[in-house]
Amino acid sequence: MAYSEKVHTAYLSRSPGPAMKPNLRRRVPQRVIYIAASLLLIFLFYITHHSTSSARAREPILSLPKSDSGKSKNTETTTITNSKNDDLPCRSLPGASDVVVILKTGSTELQDKLPVHLNTTLRCYPNYLIFSDYEETYHGEHIYDALEFTTPSTRSQNGDFDLWRRLQKGGRSALKPSELSGPISRPNSATGKPDNPGWKLDKWKFMPMVNRTLMEYPDKKWYIFVETDTYILWQTLLNYLSAVDWTKPYYIGGQIWIGDIQFAHGGTGFAVSQPALKSVVKMFQENQEEWEAFTDGHWAGDCVLGKAMKDSGSPMTMSWPIWQGDDIGNMNYGRVDGHRLWCFPTVSYHHLGPGVVKDLWEFEQGWIAKQQNPSKAMRHHEMYTQYILPRIQEPKKDWYNHADEDRGPVSSLAECAEICEKDGGCLQYALSSDDRCMSSTRPNLGEWYKGIESGWMPERMKKWAEKMDTCKEGGWLI
Repeated sequence: MAYSEKVHTAYLSRSPGPAMKPNLRRRVPQRVIYIAASLLLIFLFYITHHSTSSARAREPILSLPKSDSGKSKNTETTTITNSKNDDLPCRSLPGASDVVVILKTGSTELQDKLPVHLNTTLRCYPNYLIFSDYEETYHGEHIYDALEFTTPSTRSQNGDFDLWRRLQKGGRSALKPSELSGPISRPNSATGKPDNPGWKLDKWKFMPMVNRTLMEYPDKKWYIFVETDTYILWQTLLNYLSAVDWTKPYYIGGQIWIGDIQFAHGGTGFAVSQPALKSVVKMFQENQEEWEAFTDGHWAGDCVLGKAMKDSGSPMTMSWPIWQGDDIGNMNYGRVDGHRLWCFPTVSYHHLGPGVVKDLWEFEQGWIAKQQNPSKAMRHHEMYTQYILPRIQEPKKDWYNHADEDRGPVSSLAECAEICEKDGGCLQYALSSDDRCMSSTRPNLGEWYKGIESGWMPERMKKWAEKMDTCKEGGWLI
């Protein structure tokens, strides 16, 4: 396969069916490395601002209507209700105090995608940092500017920083309505979103972000990097990290390639041990201008970081399917790509709207409380039987379950269900916006989508899992 400016999604690629074109979301790259003047700025900022954050479709052959983000069930109120509840099941897990979670966002999406995390996931983490492209206080949370320590010449002259310069003058009120992302998370094209000003800035965040993270938390064992449309199964992650020697340089995540550079996909989330973080930050500080030049010529910041990790002595540890970048509603549970996904623990999901993040968090809290066993890890087959199956018992309106085989025109969802019922291999069906029946032999929960109706064959979905569940438990990939 030719790799010239193409993403090779070795662990996330899927065969597109007639109704979906799933693509791995790519973001912009970056090369950022510090010179002596920057170190002085870092020191001054650290003295004045140091704070600790504690306790806290191929579209169906027939066209899918565009999502109406204003009415999407992925939307989440901006009311912040998080009280740092110590009685949450996720708050007393062993090993949590040794971990820092770094959440990366941007000014164009923050108001839509950050609030749900303030109300849910961040309440579980004893230590966390939130990075954006604009420093501010949002609902009492300090949002760090990941770009403040890029070199002055880059900030003042590089065209990618046009949005950053506007934000410095007018704050988020300087944003244009067309620049706001909304709550819906969709996979990017093969080369990201080159016309989006927030996306252009994103590649520049990674290297200075790891530098600031080490400044704030120099002595933690593990550093977990995620995005606002990522969900991490916290108890499972902590169990994974406990099985790895943090004193060695580890850089762990879902593997992906751009050209000959292998790196951990940022939206999937990835883990960096303390020695690995210190090594890459040291290299960054000593060669900042060189890394900024590399970033300027690249387009994916997580790829830039991946090269920097390898060059500083921390090659990537491939850990798909434990770390994986698909949406919980569009998983390929039958996938085998070196490892059989069904059998392994699951740590992460990507491309999630706020409503799904909230639902997963509430599900995990109940699961942790029920287990009463902090050493228990959630596996993909358990997510299917315990999370997916209970949610597909009844048909749903304004919902697309990724059924992609066109079975012709019908007058109703009930008529489509009859077609599916007569086909012994059919597991689910959908009525498109132009009244065509779609079906699928692959089980999926799906996602909110205005104008589509979806239904499932619950007993067949259950039997499908029973036939699958013959594997031995997959272990940790280290």
